[in-house]
Amino acid sequence: MSRKDTLKNMLSRRERDELPHGNSVEANEPGTVSEPQGAPEEKKLQHIRSGAVGAMGRSLGNIANAADQARALIAAGSAVVELDPAKIEGSFILDRLAHDGEAYERLVEAIRNTGQKSPILVRPHPTKADRYQIAFGHRRVRVLAQLGKPVKAVVQNLTDEELVIVQGQENSARADLSYVERAMFALALEAKGYDRRVIMAALSMEKTQLSRLMAVGHSLPRDLVEAVGPAPRAGRPRWVGLAEMLPVARSGVVEKVLADPKFKSSDSDARFEMIFAALSAKPARSSAESIKSEQGVKLASVERKGTKVVLQFDEKATPEFAEYVMKQLGDLHETFVASRKP
Repeated sequence: MSRKDTLKNMLSRRERDELPHGNSVEANEPGTVSEPQGAPEEKKLQHIRSGAVGAMGRSLGNIANAADQARALIAAGSAVVELDPAKIEGSFILDRLAHDGEAYERLVEAIRNTGQKSPILVRPHPTKADRYQIAFGHRRVRVLAQLGKPVKAVVQNLTDEELVIVQGQENSARADLSYVERAMFALALEAKGYDRRVIMAALSMEKTQLSRLMAVGHSLPRDLVEAVGPAPRAGRPRWVGLAEMLPVARSGVVEKVLADPKFKSSDSDARFEMIFAALSAKPARSSAESIKSEQGVKLASVERKGTKVVLQFDEKATPEFAEYVMKQLGDLHETFVASRKP
């Protein structure tokens, strides 16, 4: 039996029954839709029941295997159907930072000119009849909806754990998520209560790598990350550097950059560089003005810092002069106030 036929046999009759009316679970070639045919007796695809990993006695390896099977079906061009994009909803875990850049525009043009080359993966919506939920292919659905075209998809029953693992692994395999998007995806899974082992499987990461990724994610304000966007050229070292500078940043530095019209009109990588440069910049050194006696002896220096004026005395050059001036401040202030009266 050929590899393609073997993969077709992985689909269960139950999955056939759940396909949209007028679509077949078989396709002659990848990306095509074939007419309904009779369903022969086939071996059921093994599924993992819902629940916390390990709680039902199922191994993470079995869940990951379901993800592999889903990708294999798509690679073989099996079970491709056409769906109305209006009936397709996104995953319950967001994996991308919303930012329409050049890559998205290139995808729009590619699909407009040559059509959808590879199908997406969806599951029947767990709570809504005649609707579907995306495992991967969010941008393709958005583009096809924008172009008014149907979506070619593979429909497979997936548990929540299977869905997030397929979703994460597909993006990892395609190098499709930036470093900070992977960090935000990991935090989103954690916030939903997923076990670290599920997150590791979804991102294809070892425990230490995941811990470092999530530590960086936790140190970054969500609103700042969303303002910057995915910044695909900024890897771990740059984001770590930015995270380390934030706690010691001068007041208002980040806010000033975010309010700059140039920041808002720039692409995501440029936005990151603007924030990074502002945090890295050393404050301009203010020039101090020297006060000297008629004999040229330096008595003190005056330095203006924002709304403050700092007066410094050289105790070595003029011993006890600072103490004398401090005692005279009260009288000096009274003289100053009196001089301003009409």
